[in-house]
Amino acid sequence: MWPLTPPRLPSHTAAQRRPVEQRRRLGEDNGLAAPFRIRKRFAAAGDETSSGLKDYLERLLKLIPGEVVGIYLIGVGLIPTTYKIPLTTVPGLWGWTGICLVLVLIARAYGTADPKPQWLAVFVALVSFVIWVYTIGGPFAASGLYVSWLGSLLVLVWTFLVPYFYKG
Repeated sequence: MWPLTPPRLPSHTAAQRRPVEQRRRLGEDNGLAAPFRIRKRFAAAGDETSSGLKDYLERLLKLIPGEVVGIYLIGVGLIPTTYKIPLTTVPGLWGWTGICLVLVLIARAYGTADPKPQWLAVFVALVSFVIWVYTIGGPFAASGLYVSWLGSLLVLVWTFLVPYFYKG
């Protein structure tokens, strides 16, 4: 036997040898093929409470378009509010909001596609984004359509209820 034999490669675990669909069904596939896709999971016996809370929080995070809310906030900060012509601020805010809505649509349609997008999840993310924009103020405040307490209540109710009703 040759003294410098190549090292033996570690064998794959049983979970890695399972087909992808079976791993997804069992909740073992953590791949990024569709990072925002909401999958139904089957809890093991005796694991219903922790699994239920985990699934709720996972759905909650996937249904709020935080990445586009961050882009929106940066963009709103760049739109000047003191122009010689004050009418340019309101269209600028509404235009930026429209662009960000399209970004939510693209990001969530792409992020839930496996192989087809989850259109209901995309719709929920769009509504979530509009509620967050309303709560922040932005074009609604500039147009005189903003009530601060109403936005806060909408965020509370929407983020609490939607993960209970939308399961994927």
